[in-house]
Amino acid sequence: MTDDDRDLDEARVAAYLTERFGTGPVEVASLRRNVGGMSRETWFAEVLRVQAGEQHRESLTFRLDHPEGSVVPVSLEREYKTFRALGASPVPVAETLWYEDDPQLLGRAPFYVRRTVPGSASAGQLFASGNEERRRKIGVDLAEKLAAVHTMDWRAAGLAEFMQVPERAEDHALLELEHYERSYRAAQPEPMPVVEVLFSWLKRNVPHDVQRTSLVWGDVGVGNFIYAGEEVVALTDWEQAHLGDPMKDWASALWRGVDALAPRDMLFEAYERASGLRIDEDRIRYYSVFIDAEYVGTSFPLLSELGPDHTRDATFVRLGIGVPYMCMEHGLRTIGY
Repeated sequence: MTDDDRDLDEARVAAYLTERFGTGPVEVASLRRNVGGMSRETWFAEVLRVQAGEQHRESLTFRLDHPEGSVVPVSLEREYKTFRALGASPVPVAETLWYEDDPQLLGRAPFYVRRTVPGSASAGQLFASGNEERRRKIGVDLAEKLAAVHTMDWRAAGLAEFMQVPERAEDHALLELEHYERSYRAAQPEPMPVVEVLFSWLKRNVPHDVQRTSLVWGDVGVGNFIYAGEEVVALTDWEQAHLGDPMKDWASALWRGVDALAPRDMLFEAYERASGLRIDEDRIRYYSVFIDAEYVGTSFPLLSELGPDHTRDATFVRLGIGVPYMCMEHGLRTIGY
């Protein structure tokens, strides 16, 4: 597949949006692919359209699988359904518009469209010199937004209609672990003893008590939220969302360096105050190893798909080469090797 085949075409995007909005011709002022993100492609479109007789400018986001497929073993439709379910909840997310599975519309499918939330996800801006107080406030606000995720009424939002509901305390970890291990083994990667050690340890040390069954965001970290001023205005990257133990999100947050925004104790205090839940550092340690195994399970099989007979997006190369060995080392070190 050539670069031209991969790219979205402005004319097709304009025709698609003209039909979907149904209010008159839509002009695409700009269309660009986001350079960040790995699991899927994200495209930003600035469009001009007529509404109530006047021309308005709108910012839209198109979300698609890579032509080679998704890195994460979760369908794009499920990600869309999660966004849609959260639309009426206290959790701030972008408004979803349409999900499509017809490749004739844009030349690629499936995809979905959501409104672009004004703000920035840039880590570079956030960590620029002189932004220490701003980072601290955004960190505290992120902890409070995480509390909103974990205390929302997921049944009322309809999440149980397409997410597995844990029945036992152990299921809060094991359901997801089984999902990622099954996907890993289906890829038939080269045998890796370290991966077997991590999976075995996670099964033997699964937590037997959980404070609450919560929606778990699944990919908490700098770059996965939109901020404006000193506030977090939207949470993004929901492809790993599931029902489970809220401490998995804290493992993800710390794994991805959220405590660089504000001191860990400050983040924990804000979260406990907003959620009424208790931080459990033993479970956070467990889920830190879980994340290592999860990342290895999704990225290591990509190595076998690289080579002269395959065309691969640079995203796949970066994941396949950079992530697995780092995660294996981190996981082994965490469990005492």
